[in-house]
Amino acid sequence: MTRKERLTERNNQVRKLFYELHAKNKKWRIDAVIDEVANKMFLASRTVEAILNYEGIYGDTAPPQKVQLQLF
Repeated sequence: MTRKERLTERNNQVRKLFYELHAKNKKWRIDAVIDEVANKMFLASRTVEAILNYEGIYGDTAPPQKVQLQLF
């Protein structure tokens, strides 16, 4: 598995975990869900935000989910 494939898989896992936590904890603010994902995945909160919004180098070729949140 190449580095790019591993990063794409990681990004997909971050997105999946975010949507699962958001569905499970509907009363949480988005920032709280992002912080929880960041803690579980050992990433910075800003990195998680960039992955969720497909920003910059995190805009991999995976198609965005139909219910993508605009965080800011």
